Amino acid sequence: MHPRKDTDPQVVGDIRILGRLGEGGMGRVYLGRTEDGDRVAVKTVHYAHTDKTAVVERFEREIAAMGMVQSPGTSELMTSSEPGESPAWLAMEYVPGLTLREHVDRSGLLDVEAAAALGLLLAEALAAVHDAGILHRDLKPTNVMMGPDGPKVIDFGLVAIGGAGGELTGSTTTLGTPLCMAPEQITDPKAVSEAADVYGLGATVLFAATGHFPVQRDSRDALLAAVATSAVPRDLSGLPAPLEPLFAAMLAFDPADRPDLGAVRTALREMVAASGRTPAAARAELARACYVPDPDDAAGGVVTDGPVPPLPPPVRPSPQVGTEDGVVVRVAERLRRDYARPKAA
Repeated sequence: MHPRKDTDPQVVGDIRILGRLGEGGMGRVYLGRTEDGDRVAVKTVHYAHTDKTAVVERFEREIAAMGMVQSPGTSELMTSSEPGESPAWLAMEYVPGLTLREHVDRSGLLDVEAAAALGLLLAEALAAVHDAGILHRDLKPTNVMMGPDGPKVIDFGLVAIGGAGGELTGSTTTLGTPLCMAPEQITDPKAVSEAADVYGLGATVLFAATGHFPVQRDSRDALLAAVATSAVPRDLSGLPAPLEPLFAAMLAFDPADRPDLGAVRTALREMVAASGRTPAAARAELARACYVPDPDDAAGGVVTDGPVPPLPPPVRPSPQVGTEDGVVVRVAERLRRDYARPKAA
């Protein structure tokens, strides 16, 4: 958290603002405390954008989408501005800890068991999003918080709700983060489906396990062109062999070639079970390995500017659980058969 500046609000709604958590092109996110003493993340629209209809509609769509999704894998909407209130704002569950991107940059890659668990937990969160009739469309490592209760998907700023996406589904504007963006989000944004979130999930877990994305280039324009070109292969180098067949399919160029989210969940659930864990145990293990305690908690509820505590040591699976034999390999072999594609001549 960064200190609150003089230009920042002291209060939003009934929430006291304690400091800044982040900032983007459209708004800022603050750490706040409710009258009941609960900490929340408060997202606001920049004053410069309050008269822009498309921005306000997008923000109100984010509020609506968060209120529609109920899942332990997504950040919960706590309260929000009234329709027409300016500037618009929302308060969501505060998830302390690092983003997945920060965790990988700071502590290194996830091993095969942790990557499979992460994939399953994020897939379960996406399933709740899709069940609510929503497409997330911006799943990426910086939109995954590694919290004390496991990973949580945040930021619903680019969602599409049903067929009423307005500016988000009705324009030809490229929306999303190119490093994790499905090709069709570039070539045909009006036709984006749940398959785009499957691609985003694959790209996010690929980064967690390898440190790179499916396609990388030096400039945004070059990256967009490469992602949108079927002749450019998706880079799976460094991905543990048991995960390769499934993730190659999830990152297929053609959305029709990707498995649906139900098939992804089934495959990852089998991999997690093969290492002797239930999904609940996998969530707890991942939280113990990846969560960085919040200095605020250690200070008895007083926000401080002290150093971030060191990460706890990673939790490794028991030695008798292997990734080169047994059920994990059988699952991988089946996926390799199911998702095998003929190679281009």
